[in-house]
Amino acid sequence: MALRNLDDLAVFVHVVERQSFSAAARELHLAPKTVSKQIARLEQALGTTLFERNTRNLRITDEGRAIAERARVALGVLEEMQELATGGSQELSGTIRLTAPTPFGRKFVAPAIHDFCRLHPGVGFDLRLSDQVQDLYSGDLDMAIRMGELADSRLVARRVTDNRRILAASPAYLKAHGQPAQPEDLAQHHCLVFAYPGLLQNAWPLRKGRREKPTVVSGTLCSDSGDVLHAWCLAGLGISLRETWDIHEELRNGRLVRVLPQWEAKPSKISIVRARREPVPRRLTTFSDFLLERWRDAPWDAA
Repeated sequence: MALRNLDDLAVFVHVVERQSFSAAARELHLAPKTVSKQIARLEQALGTTLFERNTRNLRITDEGRAIAERARVALGVLEEMQELATGGSQELSGTIRLTAPTPFGRKFVAPAIHDFCRLHPGVGFDLRLSDQVQDLYSGDLDMAIRMGELADSRLVARRVTDNRRILAASPAYLKAHGQPAQPEDLAQHHCLVFAYPGLLQNAWPLRKGRREKPTVVSGTLCSDSGDVLHAWCLAGLGISLRETWDIHEELRNGRLVRVLPQWEAKPSKISIVRARREPVPRRLTTFSDFLLERWRDAPWDAA
């Protein structure tokens, strides 16, 4: 049987991305039975089993996974054809699924989405916040905001601006423990360290002009959450190496104070990244351009 209904292919991709018939049905505003019928019809047309089903879970077959990758490309090509047919005049539509570090996403990505939606009300968003790196190839994510160097060369990246990191502590902590005079003094202080299984960021790459001084720190408090480290720093529990975008307001109102102000970490990058898939939907390029223009001058570093 020939594949005659492209809607079945789109439904199949939604089921793969959501890993659930019922979740895909809710997103598409369809009855679960309708989704099941469409998947069964697609399996019959393709002559293969796409999912292994039981009462507890749903597992995509190897054939289904290969077909899903090609289906995403095919649906993207169809979307591009529609845009060409309308001369790019059609309103942007569809959903952008993106991930970002939790604090940056809360403070800067969410407000940016709000403003973008006012310009393009036909675009929806699925924003997922996590302080751990999410794989853009194994799931349904379209793009990500990343900090630092990119370990995956398969990704397409657009550098936005520098990610400056400085040392900070609360006035109460410095009153109780004193202000270190040089990086070596940090060994005598409580330092708040970002960590999760397999990663401990306790080697702070400090520099003063061209002079570099990698400094190993220690402390009794570590976390995989930037928000938690921020809160501990405000509570006077130690010295933290924080991004300027994360603490610029607290520095201005005096709730935090710079430590070793002539020293800061070697800057990394803030980037917009996506998987290397073609074609790229116009909503993604338009949103990327919007973020680049909004953040390129690092507004959080403005005086």
